[in-house]
Amino acid sequence: MGGPSGGCIPESHLDIPVTYEDVVKTGAIMGSGGMVVMDEDTCMVSTSKFFLEFTADESCGKCTPCRVGTKVMLDMLTDISEGRGRDGDIETLEDLSRDIIATSLCGLGQTAPNPVLSTIRYFRDEYESHIKDHWCKTGICSDLCSFQISEELCKGCQACIKACPQQAIVGEKKKPHRIMQELCVQCRSCYDACKFGSIKTGPAAKKDQPELAAKKEE
Repeated sequence: MGGPSGGCIPESHLDIPVTYEDVVKTGAIMGSGGMVVMDEDTCMVSTSKFFLEFTADESCGKCTPCRVGTKVMLDMLTDISEGRGRDGDIETLEDLSRDIIATSLCGLGQTAPNPVLSTIRYFRDEYESHIKDHWCKTGICSDLCSFQISEELCKGCQACIKACPQQAIVGEKKKPHRIMQELCVQCRSCYDACKFGSIKTGPAAKKDQPELAAKKEE
């Protein structure tokens, strides 16, 4: 709610009065008056990263908190969404957000952290899942998920086979299909094509992550 500098609020706040005072209490702002409705297939970590990319790019660079702070936050969100998140990153994002809000010279910097703070406030479990479990449950962050086909739900309609650009799905018509993980690039084409909800997401297969190991040694 409120555009790129607004906030992301949950369904439980759907009935709040649309007044400046009530909206601010939720962690959002009236801003441009825009509102986007998202469902359970939306990754809130990816969403906050998307909004912060815009505000970081729009920063004029005059004050250090906005110019440098938003870039540091964006780098941290990128690390989290790509499997390099570390314990303490959530708290660091919260502290950095408050510092940027308190010390930026104009409204852009003072509101840029809103999407991050609001998603942490209401969807903290998604951040924790990304960092601790290396799992994006929505399948949006491709480095943090894998896709499997439920044998019980699959109808063998072959819609996923036709949608897969990697030819990573095999199976006979009217029989359960299977995703070959070694070929899958987590593009979500099968997930979007399936009409029966048989494509499920799971944690990504553990891979060697030299960048993560290097960070832990620091």
